[in-house]
Amino acid sequence: MGLVRKKITGQPEQITWERLSADALRALLGDPDPDVRREAALGLEGVEEAVPDLLTRVILETEPNIRDSVLTTVSAYDTEAVAGALAVHLASDDAALRTAAAEALARMPRSMPALLPSLVAAPDHDVRVMTVMVLADLIHPDTGYWLTRVIRDDPHPNVVTAAIDALLPLATAEHAPLLEAAARRFPDDPFLRFTVQAALPGLTGTA
Repeated sequence: MGLVRKKITGQPEQITWERLSADALRALLGDPDPDVRREAALGLEGVEEAVPDLLTRVILETEPNIRDSVLTTVSAYDTEAVAGALAVHLASDDAALRTAAAEALARMPRSMPALLPSLVAAPDHDVRVMTVMVLADLIHPDTGYWLTRVIRDDPHPNVVTAAIDALLPLATAEHAPLLEAAARRFPDDPFLRFTVQAALPGLTGTA
């Protein structure tokens, strides 16, 4: 458990707390001092009973760097329950929270695959774009499958373009027909067409 040094309000300056208990650290997640909140979040690593408090703090925290610390701690619990609670934030109006949640989910290879069928079918295409962002960094043997499925089936060009970008580090010449078919599906989208045209020479070995 991490060390936290915090002055006791209204007490002489030299009085501090050290080696706080798990309960004390949980209470300090809401402390007015940002540094204390960050140390509390990191100090709760491995404290499973603190997971609900950490998930609540993800919503309440206004400092991005502290929220990242909270997410670092809570994403270590790679369970479907935690992943599901974080996936909700992919639809947030807060762009920073959306991105932070996506980065945390990408660190959860055991639990994320179970969520993918519902996420790639989400009615909101922005959620599907964020799901592709997760897939881009998710280290899992099925990542390529899900990206090719999105490219083949998703009805929104922004989602398909994001999926093409995410697939390119894994793509081979076998993916060239898939990309060409995507460009044909959206003939009026210049950015998608440009993305495909820029990628094809590298896949096929043509100039």
